[in-house]
Amino acid sequence: MKRILFFTNLLIILLSIFTTGYGAVKDELKVKFTEKEVSGTGFKEITIAPYYTNRSEESNEKYTFYIYLPSGFMVEAETASYVADRNGEYPFTIYDNGTKKTFTYKVKNIGLVSEDEDDRKNDNINFEYGLKYDYEKKQIFFSMQLDKMRTVTTPAGKTVSNEVNYYISSVKDNVPFSFSMDIDKKVYDYRVIKSGEYYLLISISQVNYNDYSTVVEYFGYNFTNNLTYTVNPPKDLYDDNGNYVVLVKSENSQHVFSFDIDGIDYRRPSVDSYLSSDDTLTLEIREDFGLDYLISFDGKYYKLNGTSAEYNHKTKIKYNGDYIFTVVDKKGNRTAKKITLKSMSKLPRRFPAIETAVHDFKHTDTLFENIGIEYKEENDEKRHFKNILPAYMSGKSPENFNPDAPVSRAEMVTIFCRLNNLPYDTGAQLKSVFTDIENHWARDYIAMGSSKKYVSGYKDKTFKPDNSITRAEFCQMLTKISAYKSLLNTLPASENYIYTDIGNHWAKKEILTISNRYLLLGIGDHFSPDAAITRGEVVHAVNMLYGYNPSYLELAHISTLYNKYYSFKDISGHKYYNDIIISVIGMYREKIN
Repeated sequence: MKRILFFTNLLIILLSIFTTGYGAVKDELKVKFTEKEVSGTGFKEITIAPYYTNRSEESNEKYTFYIYLPSGFMVEAETASYVADRNGEYPFTIYDNGTKKTFTYKVKNIGLVSEDEDDRKNDNINFEYGLKYDYEKKQIFFSMQLDKMRTVTTPAGKTVSNEVNYYISSVKDNVPFSFSMDIDKKVYDYRVIKSGEYYLLISISQVNYNDYSTVVEYFGYNFTNNLTYTVNPPKDLYDDNGNYVVLVKSENSQHVFSFDIDGIDYRRPSVDSYLSSDDTLTLEIREDFGLDYLISFDGKYYKLNGTSAEYNHKTKIKYNGDYIFTVVDKKGNRTAKKITLKSMSKLPRRFPAIETAVHDFKHTDTLFENIGIEYKEENDEKRHFKNILPAYMSGKSPENFNPDAPVSRAEMVTIFCRLNNLPYDTGAQLKSVFTDIENHWARDYIAMGSSKKYVSGYKDKTFKPDNSITRAEFCQMLTKISAYKSLLNTLPASENYIYTDIGNHWAKKEILTISNRYLLLGIGDHFSPDAAITRGEVVHAVNMLYGYNPSYLELAHISTLYNKYYSFKDISGHKYYNDIIISVIGMYREKIN
């Protein structure tokens, strides 16, 4: 290319010498730039008008030049224009009569940041933040401690303070809640995800276009105890929308968050191209966040709409070389589509091929850089799963689930509180009449559960939290809890089981209601109503009650999460294995579009 350019320039110079002579007064090539607004945008249309200083105005007006636009496209005209959609130096190169000269026009008022705003960007804002729980309001809030008095705008309003508390009114299980905090005009983005009694706070950094990703930091919380929780991974890179998995863990418990992230937009449009039979270029453009505009290789602005577009550029192609289209989505992500043509039959020998290097201008490429990861359409075969019920059980230890161990009264009421998503209420214990729960780990669950009549205490005002739940007591609890009555009614009942050991039992009615729906069965003709119910039997009954009979693919997804984060040694081959892993991971349904 350099050799072609050298001989081309040499030929033009020799021709110039022979036509103008040595003694002539040499004209000086100069240009006049003008700019105007592109209607409906903040962009500028730059027009260049070359002229010679020693020629009359009338002579200059009738004279045409070979003008190379910033994109490298050459036009033969008196003037030429190019639309600038970003700040920078735009080069125009003039070839004429043995002369090659590059002129640059600096655009500096597109999305211009004022000096005050620039100072604010350089001002380091230091603050600590995190989620807290207001036990009186039974509500979480986002708390910030700032380094000094600053202007802070939260979704609830604006304030000037060094401490800000933003109450989050409603967070649904496994539905990301998004909000932003504006601190002295600098925006910080966050998301909160609730899963049962666990919370995950996600701090989302601004998009880093150097590596096309967003850095996020995770913080895990459980306000039902005073344990310290860590998160694995503590940080992550979001390089695309999709599913992410995070483990929140304390010394005694852990919880898996599996959630979908969408709306993180740093993907640039996908652009395919082809040369039509009439020597025009057609582009096929896709971007699922919405297209905004296109600037063609000859510098024209065109508005785009929707998430896909087919665009035909009417200018016929004459020369070999690189033709650059700039396609931008509504978030400012850009694709500079370079279309290289090598077999055009009309290539003029006097001029180099079309390319930005013709300017000999080092900053040209920055005007046509790509920003963001190229958009790729979703694979229709990719499967997505939604968590419809958070995990509600933990192992007895990191190594063992103890599926055949009895369930204590404290454990049972805790499970019911988790399943019914009760707001954590430390004040409930103060209203409790039980005399033996003050220092118990489950005292607040017991107080909350008893206020909802999930369980009852004894006449001597004790709860006996560590006593085992019998099979009969469990049947009574399921039939007594109002939230479960509608679930029981939807389950088909079988013929009555005839158990020889429940004839005069106080819970005979409740036992038949539960056993006839296959939630809890006896062995042969014995139900063993006063035997302790096991942890495996409890999770099986709960999953049956909620209708959690996962498909093969759903179970495979749950198993994948279990195998990654859990390794109980005592559940392999257990008849309630599937129910156990659902109870510790949560139930997932495949999302069908």
